[in-house]
Amino acid sequence: MTTCFTSRLTAAAVAGAVAFGAHAASAQGILKADTTGVGGVNHTLFIVLANVLQKKAGITLQVNEGQTLTRSALKLGQGKIDMQPLPPVITPWLRTGTRMYKKAPDVAKKAVANIRLIAAYGAGVRHYLVWADSGIRTFADLKGKRVFVGPPVGGASPVAKAVVRIMAGLKAGKDYTEVRLPWNAGIQAMLDGKIDAFIRPAGIGAATIDQLGAKRKFWLLSVDNPLNKAAFKKFLGGGGRGLNTVPAGTYKNQANNDKDLLTDGFRHQLVVRKGLSDELVYKITSTLFANLPEMHKAAAILKDISLDDTFSLANVQLHPGAVKYYKEIGKKIPAKLMPAG
Repeated sequence: MTTCFTSRLTAAAVAGAVAFGAHAASAQGILKADTTGVGGVNHTLFIVLANVLQKKAGITLQVNEGQTLTRSALKLGQGKIDMQPLPPVITPWLRTGTRMYKKAPDVAKKAVANIRLIAAYGAGVRHYLVWADSGIRTFADLKGKRVFVGPPVGGASPVAKAVVRIMAGLKAGKDYTEVRLPWNAGIQAMLDGKIDAFIRPAGIGAATIDQLGAKRKFWLLSVDNPLNKAAFKKFLGGGGRGLNTVPAGTYKNQANNDKDLLTDGFRHQLVVRKGLSDELVYKITSTLFANLPEMHKAAAILKDISLDDTFSLANVQLHPGAVKYYKEIGKKIPAKLMPAG
């Protein structure tokens, strides 16, 4: 599904909320971007950003929704799209031609060489959701259950399975039934009672989770007591991951919302193709950060996008256009993120 800046916003949280003054610069042509499905930080960011870029900089960004980011990374590296969100966990798979890229490792390695960073940002937390009346209270209780782990392809499903194994020693296909479906189909399967647990990465306070809560009370599992503590520490040390909390009271239909809940969060990267001009990427970067306050007002789910924390856990070199902006505002750039030459 393709959404251009002129179309109706599909994320309810941002529909009609981006009321920026119209100050369009000269036309820049149409840029193409891939992003994930409705309900997450990535989708909301790209929908809001598309409106900001058009109204503030005269840049048209055509957003293709519901995409698998591992595939999008190849498209970006091949110049078929211009921008996307990139989870840091994907970068080493591209560089080594492993995981989903093992059938065409050379293609992956060539693609990653053409990907450049604008900024890293907080992209949400993993929600481990079960119905409140299911009797499931820990990861160990998932034994023998049907667990939605994510789409058929992409990085979300392997990560979800890894967490369940670390938390309770349960293996997919042996100790529980692994269910893979597109995101929206996974939500519907949970609502229809066809699965017992729903694992979804999403921003804190995400509409996707509220959608499930509108049906019946749910319970979120906590990662506060991993069976394999050493493995969990290692898990948190890579791929842009870290510990986060879902604050008490975030979801009104969450049965255990009386206290903060510990879960694993993650950061993503706003990346562009290397071949975009320095001037254009500078304009995109400066427009993004100049309008952050308004973007935060438009969608609270974007609150973890901040100029203060724009390099944390990033593992792709910056585009020279972004470098120009950061140097202009006096922001120190980590040496590992500087483009060669």
